[in-house]
Amino acid sequence: MKVCALGSGSKGNSTLVESSDTRILIDVGFSGRETARRLRKIGVSPESIDAILITHDHRDHTSGAGIFGRRYGTPVHITAKTLQECHSLFSSDQSIQVYQPSRNFVVKGFLIEPFVTVHDAIEPVVFAVSDLSTQLKIGIATDLGRPTAQIRLALKDSDFLILESNYDEQLLRNSRYPAKVQQRIASSHGHLSNRAAAQLACELLHPQLLGILLAHISQNCNSYELALSTMGEAIRPKGFKGFLGIIPQDDTTPFLDLEKLRIECSDLGQFNLF
Repeated sequence: MKVCALGSGSKGNSTLVESSDTRILIDVGFSGRETARRLRKIGVSPESIDAILITHDHRDHTSGAGIFGRRYGTPVHITAKTLQECHSLFSSDQSIQVYQPSRNFVVKGFLIEPFVTVHDAIEPVVFAVSDLSTQLKIGIATDLGRPTAQIRLALKDSDFLILESNYDEQLLRNSRYPAKVQQRIASSHGHLSNRAAAQLACELLHPQLLGILLAHISQNCNSYELALSTMGEAIRPKGFKGFLGIIPQDDTTPFLDLEKLRIECSDLGQFNLF
């Protein structure tokens, strides 16, 4: 099982997850052309994508989903309410698969578990994606105002996490955003701060956790260094020696192979800790 984030932030979000015979995109928040360019950059043909999974209706997660799906014949999996909210992106003749936000479904070699989350969107979800052949699991939570019991259940026992770490609290307070915007970002329906993300990661730590990618990092109220240091200072003292990185807005992450990370973590003694 491999994962590569094509980019994350207010200008677009998309993550590629693949197994030996299946490739899926979680969200397509870049244009269809830009998504294809980023896929080709990492050596992946856009035509090889088996499905697009949409987490919620915000345009930084959906803007390219319709045109990419039409251009490459890729089915789009989306909830009924999210489809209704962004129906203008899709045409009547393209492949749309409606899923229920509390019911599991299978896309070729992947088990998809959608869980309702708290965010200021119509019907937002987080995904747990499991490889049916290896049982490896990736938890993906890029937009959430607060971690609920449902979200903790969704992300529990993940072998790899993609977790929002949107803003630094002091930088948000000192930003040029109007008070109402600041309140929306920091509200229970907004985004996770670095501190809240680190606290959630500590709750989710377990000996087999191979890595964490920090997502949706604000370019105005955060920095990559702050997000990494806040998370690292929280989880490293607890014995976590796995991969820790950020998802940039303007570039892709490395292609991460979970099996290779498992070997590296084993060599570092990760599985003997906690």
